[in-house]
Amino acid sequence: MLQKNYILLVGLFMSVSVLGQSDLGQTPTWAEAIAAFQAVAAEHPLARIQEIGTSDVGRPLHLFEFGDADAPVRLLINNAIHPGEPCGVNACLALIDSLTGAWPYDPKILIGIIPMYNVGGGLRRNCCTRANQNGPEAYGFRGNARNLDLNRDFVKCDSRNALAFNKLIASWNPDVFVDTHTSNGADYASTMTLIATQPEKLGGPLGSWLKSEQLPRLYAGMESAGWPMTPYVNSIGELPEEGIADFLESPRYSTGFTALHHIIGFTTEAHMLKPFGDRVAATAAFLQVLLGDLSQHAEALSTARAASIEACAQAQTWPVAWAIDPNKVDSIYFGGYTAKKIWSPISGATRTYYDHDAPFWDSIPYLHTAAPTAVVDIPSAYIVPQAWRHVIERLRANSVSLQRIPRDTTYLAEVTRIVEHHALDRPYEGHHLRTVDSLSHAPASVQLFAGDFIVSTHQKARRYIIETLEPRATDSFFTWNFFDACLQQKEYFSPYVFEETAADLLTDPEVSRAFELALHESASGDSALVGSPRARLNWLYQYSPHNEGTAGRYPIFSIH
Repeated sequence: MLQKNYILLVGLFMSVSVLGQSDLGQTPTWAEAIAAFQAVAAEHPLARIQEIGTSDVGRPLHLFEFGDADAPVRLLINNAIHPGEPCGVNACLALIDSLTGAWPYDPKILIGIIPMYNVGGGLRRNCCTRANQNGPEAYGFRGNARNLDLNRDFVKCDSRNALAFNKLIASWNPDVFVDTHTSNGADYASTMTLIATQPEKLGGPLGSWLKSEQLPRLYAGMESAGWPMTPYVNSIGELPEEGIADFLESPRYSTGFTALHHIIGFTTEAHMLKPFGDRVAATAAFLQVLLGDLSQHAEALSTARAASIEACAQAQTWPVAWAIDPNKVDSIYFGGYTAKKIWSPISGATRTYYDHDAPFWDSIPYLHTAAPTAVVDIPSAYIVPQAWRHVIERLRANSVSLQRIPRDTTYLAEVTRIVEHHALDRPYEGHHLRTVDSLSHAPASVQLFAGDFIVSTHQKARRYIIETLEPRATDSFFTWNFFDACLQQKEYFSPYVFEETAADLLTDPEVSRAFELALHESASGDSALVGSPRARLNWLYQYSPHNEGTAGRYPIFSIH
């Protein structure tokens, strides 16, 4: 017999077949969820549970597995990254109940489930922080123990949770990943919406297979299951009928991060205004439809993924930033409710409401084609000085092979300089995101020390390496301020002392000619060089041996 608490939970959540008729109003606490999965692991020969790390709140992070460890296809499901959106917790308990009962299990698939990813947020139990959401009665909080949104943390790894997840992805190596959520935003007919990794961004044969084969089958399967699904409703304008666009998930998000490891990613977004029982049922239905698809097409998935990994290994260039192309507009048949405007005495303005007595089905514009906005030449290796230990820790978490330099040396490498950049004025998830506006590249001799690292790009983690170490990448380590110290000049001059040094510099004819040319160009342009004594001295300082030469120099070097 299963433990009593698991029996009670299964009785509460019921099977997938009756969840849609249920008025579920409860979701388990973190302790109850873990106990339920532990109970299954104790009773079923195909089930097991383990700790995979520690969360920021000090409690363990768990992975539940169901199936043969040698199965050719692996599916990883992540729940409660936002614990106020617990549909997946309930749905996975119902899924496992069905797999240990009457529903047929395919031994070709190994299922991994993270019962509750944001443990700290899950422990902050409350009734009301999800102001727009229809149940359950109590749930967790979006921020974790450090008030981080963990679905913005996958590359930067400020949390222990994310570092453990990075290690899990590299070691467990799923083929498909699902992150379960509840939506915000407009009101519409579908209970389930879906964010899929953009096929163009996923790239290669795997992206093509996802777009042309798997996604159409999943939408058809959800229709047959009685839960018609629509793409995530990311409205272009104020209302959905004006059109929707794919949500571009970069590597800060879970499915954008898993794409760095050539893993298909799905984010299920159950509609916040539908009854909680319906949201759970729709989430469980998606998981079963997906499992059925993986069962039937396991070999095709494995072939496509292997081909994509090989295509990346052979590539000479790689896109590192993307945007949804506004010029490629398709249409989608969409079910919504007519939006109307009424006066609100509370806000003192008109407000939008969706009239459920006036539903509609119509074709609306749909933008879903991703296009690269930055492409880089792939070096044969990067040099990562050991001083940048936070970067090295994350590379190692992703099973990146690092080769230590055995002795102090100098090396001729390509050096990148950050010429122009800007950052957000306000903090975002503990950082001020920085964007590169322009770069320069030139070969230069660099000092290296024993214990610095060479990171070859000819390894399995090739894509992860490129998209974290190239500064123009959307979620590179540079973007997340890991290298801000390199932007600051450390040594300066006092003008009254440097005047004599500047005079000596101008005795060099080459320096003198360059200085006169700069003054001439300044006089006819926008530069303040002519009218600023400090700017004139600083210009000469750049030519002097006193200039340190490292301010703005990106500290990761390339070998081509």
